[in-house]
Amino acid sequence: MDKIKNFVEYLHENEIKKAVILKKENINYFLERYPPNFSVLVFEGEEGILYVPKLDYEMVKKYERNNLRVEIFEKWENVFEGCDGVEETLPIKFLKYLSKDYKIISEKIKEMRMIKNKSEIKLIKNAAKISDKAVEYVIENLENVGNKTENELSAEIEFVMKRNGSIRPSFDTIVISDKKTAYPHELPSNKIIKNILLIDIGAVYEGYCSDRTRTLLLNPSKKMEEVYDIVFNAKKEVEKHLKEGVSAKELDEIAREFMGEYKEYFIHSLGHGVGVEVHESPTLSIKAKEDVVLKEGMVLTIEPGIYLKDEFGIRIEDLYLVKKN
Repeated sequence: MDKIKNFVEYLHENEIKKAVILKKENINYFLERYPPNFSVLVFEGEEGILYVPKLDYEMVKKYERNNLRVEIFEKWENVFEGCDGVEETLPIKFLKYLSKDYKIISEKIKEMRMIKNKSEIKLIKNAAKISDKAVEYVIENLENVGNKTENELSAEIEFVMKRNGSIRPSFDTIVISDKKTAYPHELPSNKIIKNILLIDIGAVYEGYCSDRTRTLLLNPSKKMEEVYDIVFNAKKEVEKHLKEGVSAKELDEIAREFMGEYKEYFIHSLGHGVGVEVHESPTLSIKAKEDVVLKEGMVLTIEPGIYLKDEFGIRIEDLYLVKKN
């Protein structure tokens, strides 16, 4: 079903006459196009109305379709007049425009965003192809990375992604080496790359994200090779069970049990949803508040990792589309 039609039906069922969406990623989701920096999406009646500044109006007119029109933004009072549905992230300054009987619409949008349609899957695949090219660039030039700093390689990776069509990185690019790899989200510096290299990168195509991690052994010890094999095979084990009907917590548990004595050093969740945000529902974790059952059309990361303080860390990550079998 068309996203806008689906959401309008939800509003009618919940007696919401007018919903205002400000979060850029949610606007991106309904448009399936990257929106202008300032844009507001309003649902009223049977259609969506995208409000943009006058200077962007002609550029954005091409987004119009049978249940979506584009209008010039004038003032907030007009946008919020009669509004009784808002996101949970609505800034406090806008509460003055609402009546006391407004409803939160975020859960419905979160639920819708978990299942990707064919168009979204194609956009994510395009983003993934871009980040894949950056990974390929690093591997093809692996002999030279020992002469570079983490920041230099990070800049090269971002240039490759930009050159191939990425709007921007989907998160702060991680390019780290040696003992820094023991910290999952450490950032690059002007240190020379040595011994082991971890790159965690993502591209953005039409607002849709990719996310991929590779750990490359440059001058490995036997322990590095041993841990790498465990992480690699834990990911392979999870892949065998990845299909519709499996619970997110179950997948996380499979990875941890496979790691044996090293499972206590797997210090984050197994993965997460990816779409217009690089981290979105569902979360694949034994610690998650609710256990989500995977459904066809979900796009997820699988990213097992082992991190040994003051030594090194290994993480391998790929994107997966959930299918029925």
